Amino acid sequence: MLPIWLMLLLSPSLVRAVQQQKPPAADDAPSATTAATPLPARASVLQITAANFESALATHELLFINFYADWCHFSARLTPIFETAAARLAELLPEAASVRLARVDCVREEELSEKCSITKFPTLRLYYRGHPLRQEYRGQRSVEALVAYVEKQYRSSIKTFNTAEELDAINRKRRSVIGFFESRQQPDANHFELLAERYKNDCDFYIRVGAKLDNVAYTQRMPTVVYRPDSERTHAADTLFDGSWTSPTELEEWLVKKCVPLVREVDFHNVEEIIEQRLPLLVLFHLPDDVLSVKAYKAIVEMQLSNCTDCGHFNFVTVDGLKFQHSIIHMGRTLQDMPIIAIDSLRFMYPYDRFDDMYIPGHLKAFIRNFSNHQRLHHKANEQDGDGGVPPLSTFKQLGPSKHRYTLVGHDEL
Repeated sequence: MLPIWLMLLLSPSLVRAVQQQKPPAADDAPSATTAATPLPARASVLQITAANFESALATHELLFINFYADWCHFSARLTPIFETAAARLAELLPEAASVRLARVDCVREEELSEKCSITKFPTLRLYYRGHPLRQEYRGQRSVEALVAYVEKQYRSSIKTFNTAEELDAINRKRRSVIGFFESRQQPDANHFELLAERYKNDCDFYIRVGAKLDNVAYTQRMPTVVYRPDSERTHAADTLFDGSWTSPTELEEWLVKKCVPLVREVDFHNVEEIIEQRLPLLVLFHLPDDVLSVKAYKAIVEMQLSNCTDCGHFNFVTVDGLKFQHSIIHMGRTLQDMPIIAIDSLRFMYPYDRFDDMYIPGHLKAFIRNFSNHQRLHHKANEQDGDGGVPPLSTFKQLGPSKHRYTLVGHDEL
């Protein structure tokens, strides 16, 4: 538009001519008819049904599945987040990555839902080469958190090493599985790497490829797999796999026994998973730096209770008593009383009288048996205490899957 003072000086016809002029088109201006680049299929969420479930597992190295119900409020909130995460991963991961986000409508696919043992919505489960990881996803439901989780699972977590010095430097505070192979192309090495990816959230995995190490007795027989326990928290020693390499299941069964130990350390990251199993807990509350009590408790549980056929089913756990001090106070104990052993039935709590009594042969086993036979429950219910004669209520029950985060199905009151 011309300035007003200039328009007053020009003739009306000249003003109209100037106003009707169009600016030249830019050479690099996008054409309105240019078609948008289509998104790859992996940028969308794959709908899984009973008809395509097995084929989807077979054709994707990594499949992250959202088991949902349309009527579930939490599922509805997750849907756009999950879709955005799928698009984001398609941008971040290489085109060759065999990774896909998928979903199952558990109302329409009721049989498939039951087959996968779905008891809450939404359930997020990752499958690696057709097999579910032992631990489902229980983290934050945001685009960033979901993308970070899938990216982490996609990246290989197997660490390589070459020297005896590097072997000695492996962190002894963590459970580790170490494989020695002459070639990475041999089937045994491939099988080891497959299992390493499947159980990488339970153990750290290391691999060495090449000739035997002169100063390492493990490698006098190849291939060799060694389990190294978290020796700072247990009396256990390194263990060699002595099963058959020709059996497709022996190594995996051995790994599960080692990487998912009888006595587990519980914190606020894994407690939900353990409580969801709906088994009573035998809990050791200890101070953070008290590793001697932890080692002793693990050893006695493994010696006295691992093969006890009439003790019932329990989850044996250890917890940092400072982080779970509410449970200690709830039982009428103090932090100075640690270490403390107690049963949490997920209804009530029953403290063991004295920690040192577990050193008496059979004493801890008798405590467990009494509970399993309802004898201790009966006696405790009739004892008088400050709360009117009933045992203190469970505190761990509240740490299971929350109705404020999931829609629970098929869950009876504990």
